[in-house]
Amino acid sequence: MIDPLELAAELVRIPSPSADAGGMRAVQRHVAGVLRDHVPAARIRTGGEDRPWTLISLGQEGPAPLFACHTDTVPIGDVGSWSRDPHAGEVDGTHLHGRGSVDMKGGIAAAAVALIRAAGHGAGGHLLLTADEEIGSLGAQRTGEILANLDLTGIVIPEATHLGVRCSHRGACWLRLISRGRAAHGSAPERGVNAVLRLAAALGPAMDSAPLRTDATLGAETASIGTFHGGDATNIVPAAATATLDQRTVADSVPLLEHWRGIDGIDEVETILDLDALHTDPAAAFVTSLPAPVDPAPVTYFTDGSVLQGFRPDVPIVVWGPGDPAQMHSVDERIELAQLADAATLYEQVLLSAR
Repeated sequence: MIDPLELAAELVRIPSPSADAGGMRAVQRHVAGVLRDHVPAARIRTGGEDRPWTLISLGQEGPAPLFACHTDTVPIGDVGSWSRDPHAGEVDGTHLHGRGSVDMKGGIAAAAVALIRAAGHGAGGHLLLTADEEIGSLGAQRTGEILANLDLTGIVIPEATHLGVRCSHRGACWLRLISRGRAAHGSAPERGVNAVLRLAAALGPAMDSAPLRTDATLGAETASIGTFHGGDATNIVPAAATATLDQRTVADSVPLLEHWRGIDGIDEVETILDLDALHTDPAAAFVTSLPAPVDPAPVTYFTDGSVLQGFRPDVPIVVWGPGDPAQMHSVDERIELAQLADAATLYEQVLLSAR
């Protein structure tokens, strides 16, 4: 019987950064192959083309949980800054090391192994593997049709929470802010209109006056400029400048969009991403049945739960997985072996209780 550490290490050794459809598909095929090897009756469906998804179902038709996991990772960045090979899947006495070990190949492995173990006792469940979560849950957006008719008791997203159950997170509204100018020779800037200066001058006051809101559960909204680009050459007055804005939201994004569209110095506002906040009732029967404490605080990051709750608003969704959230996206990412083993055991209990 495969254990979660073995499978997680194998998955870390398959590079699968966002937008690498081949890498994400390879992760999904590996997981599906392991499940099929151990449970030949597993039902496997695939799709998505450039944003692949895989749905693996075990056991008889009927009410069962679904584990929803993304197969992409953030890039490794400067490999020289890592103390170990980020794709070697090295194990020491306490941790599995490598990109994706926490976010979220450890969670995938724990869920897959739990399904295999539970199937041996006659229990069933589902594992959904998605693509490109890290860049906006883009792959999950293609799974609505396959989720529509599943008989689900609840959805577990095995992102890192130190194995505490979380029921909420803020949404995300990412915008591209564009200022237009007029090009001219750099030696005669008075003949042009400098788009970089227009945008730079607009951003500070606009950030200060943004109508950011606060929610009793989700906390305060935030806004952060992530990138700024402008100009083509040092000796040309820039005719265009662009900034990207990351807003974490607690409610409808319309007031924020209206704010940015009304800023002098910003000529165009494009929506890159608009995900709703995740809200699950902590008192829902599925949530209270889980063999772990419920933490009322939201997680700070977003998950595929934003998309999945739109497809299945009737199903409770929790974020509950192994690992330290501080390790997500970090150099020298690593996951605790004990939490990986505990997650597989806890997930198996959830599957067995749904029989």
